[in-house]
Amino acid sequence: MNQEFVLPRRRRRIRPYLDLTAMIDTVFNLLIFFAVASTLVGARTGLPLKLPSAKTAQPVPERVVLHLLPGQPVQVNGQAVVPDQIGPALDRATGADRDAQVVVVADEKVPYSQLVAALDRVRLADYHRIALAATRPQSEEKSAAAAPRTRP
Repeated sequence: MNQEFVLPRRRRRIRPYLDLTAMIDTVFNLLIFFAVASTLVGARTGLPLKLPSAKTAQPVPERVVLHLLPGQPVQVNGQAVVPDQIGPALDRATGADRDAQVVVVADEKVPYSQLVAALDRVRLADYHRIALAATRPQSEEKSAAAAPRTRP
């Protein structure tokens, strides 16, 4: 009598396993792609910028004034100047006094790049006391001029 002794086979339980590594890599690559793509699109169009005005703006006497107006040349104390000659024009206006304050008055329609270029030329001419002038809104200027001044 030959009986084989057979052991029962153990069944292995297969546990479900989901490898998320490939999916995480793909999502991370998409995130990087869209972040880079959105910065490139925004750099070309630019943002519309409305410059603020100050209610407490005061006139600035006895300083060198650099005017930037749209469609007009740069002006130093009312004299038209080529942008490359801002430094020498400031030297003439201040008598080469590097401590003189330069007030930059820019219209809100002047491109921001033109304002930055003018400020850069003033700094390259070694003037470090630079102020940006603010203008009052036109409606408040008229009402302030019409209102009588009283002393407390």
